[in-house]
Amino acid sequence: MTSLHDYGSLLLGSRLRKVSESLYAGVDEVYRSAGVDLPSRCFPILFLLRDHGRLGISELAQRLGQTHPAVSQMSRKLLRHRVVRESLDPRDDRRRLLSLSPRGRSVMARLEPVWKAIVAAVGDLEADHPVSQHLTAMDQALDTRGFAARIRTRLEDAAAVAIIPFEPRYAADFKRLNIEWLEKYFRAEPIDEQVLSKPLRIVRSGGAIFLARYRGAIVGTGALLHAGNGRYELSKMAVTPGHQGLGIGRKLIEALIAQYRSRGARELFLESNSKLTPAITLYESAGFVRASRPEPSHYERSDVYMLYVGDKR
Repeated sequence: MTSLHDYGSLLLGSRLRKVSESLYAGVDEVYRSAGVDLPSRCFPILFLLRDHGRLGISELAQRLGQTHPAVSQMSRKLLRHRVVRESLDPRDDRRRLLSLSPRGRSVMARLEPVWKAIVAAVGDLEADHPVSQHLTAMDQALDTRGFAARIRTRLEDAAAVAIIPFEPRYAADFKRLNIEWLEKYFRAEPIDEQVLSKPLRIVRSGGAIFLARYRGAIVGTGALLHAGNGRYELSKMAVTPGHQGLGIGRKLIEALIAQYRSRGARELFLESNSKLTPAITLYESAGFVRASRPEPSHYERSDVYMLYVGDKR
């Protein structure tokens, strides 16, 4: 059964909310067992009032990074529970201030041992899954530049990517990109040196090479190698690390598959390695499936063989 985890970063907000809801529910359950029937979502207001004295709704909203209506709604709940009280601002009688009530101070004192246990429990979680510092950094980054602006930038960047056919002047780029990729994950084998040093031979022997150009720079490549008898290999896929996330790999694969189809060939295959999970996921989404290898691989690093059966999207 499909879960939120299967969609990765695409549903990051939903996944963070799910974790958040789980944490809130756990704290609320412990609060109720301690005799405090007050939602944990309200406690940031109580902490601020405890540490800073009387504060208005606008100031609370600003400090919490929440909307005025949301803080106003929580404040009314706190007033109903009689853990805060309301008073006029002596400097402006149109402005109302909130402060802890005697009941609120009593509740805060009663929950001190619970908060120590919460801190310890979070420490247990973070011992294996450190996240607090990353969330703080992410929060600050989003304050500086919003998520919508980041998405639009990515869309603009993706639109600036062009897939172009190979020309002799790009021979050095073709080799550079592939050697960079190989040295990051494996090592360049003799067969790699032979193929990468003579890209024109790929084209002249019935294959094809495409490159990804981004704002004038060659940042990705992929090749279609003619294996004979109507068979082609999708190979030599590489995208520079600094330009990943723009959909370049998919655009290259789509161009190579279109080239394969235009030739009326009977089979398209590729070889990969099981540790390259993102790449294999991309191949699967483009229509490749794992299959039994019909012959020994030319590459020491290859332990995955895949056949193209059609786009699954």
